[in-house]
Amino acid sequence: MSAAADLQSRRDRVLREELVTDWGVSHALKKLDQLMSGYGLRTRRSLLTGALRLTRGMAPEPHRSLAMCREVLGWDRPVELYVKPDPMVQAFCTRSVSGPFIVGISSRMLETFSDAELRFVIGHELGHAVFDHFAIPMPSTATLEDVGGRFVSRPVQLKLYLWCRAAEITADRAGVACAGGVEPAAHALLKIASGLGTNVIKPDLSAFMAQLDALHAAPAACADERDEEGVLDCFDTHPYSPLRVRALLAFGRLQAGEIDADELERIVEGDLAVMEPTYLEDKTEETSALMRRVLFCAGVCVAAANGEIDPTELRALRALLGAKNVDIPDDLTRIKQELVDKLVEARDKVPFAGRAQLVQHATIVAAADGLVEPRELAVLFDLAEGLGVDPVVIDHTLAGAAAPMD
Repeated sequence: MSAAADLQSRRDRVLREELVTDWGVSHALKKLDQLMSGYGLRTRRSLLTGALRLTRGMAPEPHRSLAMCREVLGWDRPVELYVKPDPMVQAFCTRSVSGPFIVGISSRMLETFSDAELRFVIGHELGHAVFDHFAIPMPSTATLEDVGGRFVSRPVQLKLYLWCRAAEITADRAGVACAGGVEPAAHALLKIASGLGTNVIKPDLSAFMAQLDALHAAPAACADERDEEGVLDCFDTHPYSPLRVRALLAFGRLQAGEIDADELERIVEGDLAVMEPTYLEDKTEETSALMRRVLFCAGVCVAAANGEIDPTELRALRALLGAKNVDIPDDLTRIKQELVDKLVEARDKVPFAGRAQLVQHATIVAAADGLVEPRELAVLFDLAEGLGVDPVVIDHTLAGAAAPMD
């Protein structure tokens, strides 16, 4: 651990320390330990029957890469390397209580990745082991429930997912250390994102990272019905691929002496914030309550704008607020007036980023049923004007809802 300690992201370390002391998390972990006893052994058995374990004799190059990664990260425990027949470019890792640590790669990855790119991937997976990210299994810890409900509270659930994304940043840094530089690591992420080899596309990291700037204006609004937690990016276990690339390049600047550690973490944490509903979980209770009420009033007004509230719009609003039920008041006139009053207060007290994100989320509510009518759009534009947000945010969000893969 000491050889790689400087690779751990600040958010990974701080959140991990907070989470392990949480009552709900500790009880969820105890329950998971009971439920998952022997799971690692079953995973290894499944791989032995459905994948190929790469021995040093049959795959000398991948094993040489593995040996280099183990030396760089100081990992001296047993590791088994597997390849799965899979046309997707992907990798995974798992641990068992008493067995070896397992790294799996797809056949497509093994065929198309260079040695340095493969070291990034293996180093990333080993990084999870070095920093014991398996100690808090995700997303199981966040979603575990019994007859009394979920073990962890809504704020802690969001914190778990944020920690999970921060842990991926740590693992990426471990991969960079193993790859010997940022460039092969970034190219590996580009290949993972596209599924293509370098003989098909020319790597353009600046263009790839530009996607992250677009994400600030175009969150993943959902036109199709999905699980409630799928409505929000804050329930993703991995950061966006462009975000990971920008984090890697910032890490490279640290290694080159261009920035210090505090500046590196500021850059990374600022980008991670695009996946957080920060205005709903504000550090000050007063501001958080204000914005939750604004979102509630705005969501109700948008959903009711055409005279009929669609159930999918209610589900989207419920997911955003983290509420099991959203009660629609009989007196919509009162809600509309309250919204007008709250907008004035929010514009005065809430930073621009929070106000812009609220407009985005209100747009998600409008787009949840797959159709945004002119009356709903009018409410959204009034909302943006009241919060001092450029209405172009609405257009970008609706474009994301209509074509989320563009």
